Amino acid sequence: MLRDILSSYSLPILIFLTYLAYRELSSRRTRLPPGPKPLLIIGNALQIPSTSPQETFTKWLDEYGDVIYLQVFQQPMLILNSLEAAQDLLHTRSSIYSDRPNFVLLNDLMGWHNASTHVRYGPRFRRHRRFIHQTFNQRSVEDLRPVQEKEICYLIQDIINKPEEVDQHFQRFAAATIMKVTYGADVKSNDDPLVQLAHRAGSLTIQSGTPAATLVDYIPVMKYIPTWAPLAGFKRNAVIVKEAVDSMFSIPYETVKSQMASGTCSPCLTSRLIEACSPDGVHCLSREDEEDIKGVAGTMYAAAEDTTHCVLSTFVLAMVLHPQVFKKAQAEMDSVIGLDRLPTFEDRSSLPYLECVIKEVCRWNVPIPLGMPHRLMDDDVYRNYHIPKGTTVMANIHSILHNNCPQPHLFRPERYIEDPHLLDPKDVIFGFGRRRCPGRHFGDRSIWLAAASLVCTMVISRAKDDAGDEIIPEIAFIDAFVHHPAEFPYSITPRSEKISMIIDQELLRVLGA
Repeated sequence: MLRDILSSYSLPILIFLTYLAYRELSSRRTRLPPGPKPLLIIGNALQIPSTSPQETFTKWLDEYGDVIYLQVFQQPMLILNSLEAAQDLLHTRSSIYSDRPNFVLLNDLMGWHNASTHVRYGPRFRRHRRFIHQTFNQRSVEDLRPVQEKEICYLIQDIINKPEEVDQHFQRFAAATIMKVTYGADVKSNDDPLVQLAHRAGSLTIQSGTPAATLVDYIPVMKYIPTWAPLAGFKRNAVIVKEAVDSMFSIPYETVKSQMASGTCSPCLTSRLIEACSPDGVHCLSREDEEDIKGVAGTMYAAAEDTTHCVLSTFVLAMVLHPQVFKKAQAEMDSVIGLDRLPTFEDRSSLPYLECVIKEVCRWNVPIPLGMPHRLMDDDVYRNYHIPKGTTVMANIHSILHNNCPQPHLFRPERYIEDPHLLDPKDVIFGFGRRRCPGRHFGDRSIWLAAASLVCTMVISRAKDDAGDEIIPEIAFIDAFVHHPAEFPYSITPRSEKISMIIDQELLRVLGA
């Protein structure tokens, strides 16, 4: 009987063994980049830590080099640990490295497929970039200056009134600037319904990143598991997330459409795109046009709000930890600006030390340590190594910025003065090639103006305990896609009673312009 069973399965077994032998011989003939030895079936899945993988990849640099090949189940991955490798592949060869992986969890189950960051490379991607470029190119962002200047005034007012809620004020500032530009909406607080929509979608997406949910991206067949099955919790969660994501993209868009119909809409990115795509009226848009406009506007809001908030929180943490840096930046500010006005963009070139401080903030805590993943669209050869089509490619920005300077774990803005040729973090934190963040000019200006205004108007220092002793915060970051600082103690107070009057005068100027 056993012989009969073996005989009936002999052909499938023979085919399977032949396939394994073919793969083994093929892999020997094909020289893949170096990397840790994979295990059978699961590959390197167990060697990639679930927390701070960028640090592990950075440590592997000494053992495997700056181009590391991994395999998670049947999905090949490439980690780029150096600027040279990232530029060679993601920039110089961007024509075949500009696609995005098809994340089953995010795209198929949670509805992020319309987001510009997740759109596959092709005509639709190029259309999204064209839409964004019209508002956020280097010349056009100057027209957005009044929005940023107005929200800076509100930010300083908020901090004066409630200094214990600085992180929430940063969140509101970041949301308000981009919400006004994308949807024409005025955000007065973090309780704004449109802001809450985005926060809910983002937090639910992060919370849904369980091991089972992540696994579906490497074993796509898992998406067909019935929702009632034991391992299908991620699918049940995905239904909730998809509803939140759909609301985040649709409700602000529908609000703008309604305001346009009633003649009460403020000019914004969404209204301009609707007018350009439907000159005969808002009700004549095609479904494709609507999906693209929703995707562009929603992506710009979600991306700009979180990263700006992250950098500003990191800035305050760094100033609390390094009071001598803050005092030096403030002395420079006083020599250029004085105590009777706020800094403007025209002052930027006259504040070189502040520029170094902001660079060091972005290097010390990279907002998105592994950047956004790319996908190779065709087989490629690099340094005599074969890189197979479909490989997920990630630039380890953490490694790139930490390995380009001495004593990388120290916060030292002076390093950029001592070495003027040191890599500027802004050249890498926004990504590479055709996928480089199209809103980088707007984001950079928002961060600079906020940091400069804080230095000009506030005293940032360490909090004190009940005994009057200074509390030195722990250097800790939340391990998520965007690397926010963990909550920390601080003290922030206005430099003088004149600050409120200066802010009132500036608001009158901006609102009257």
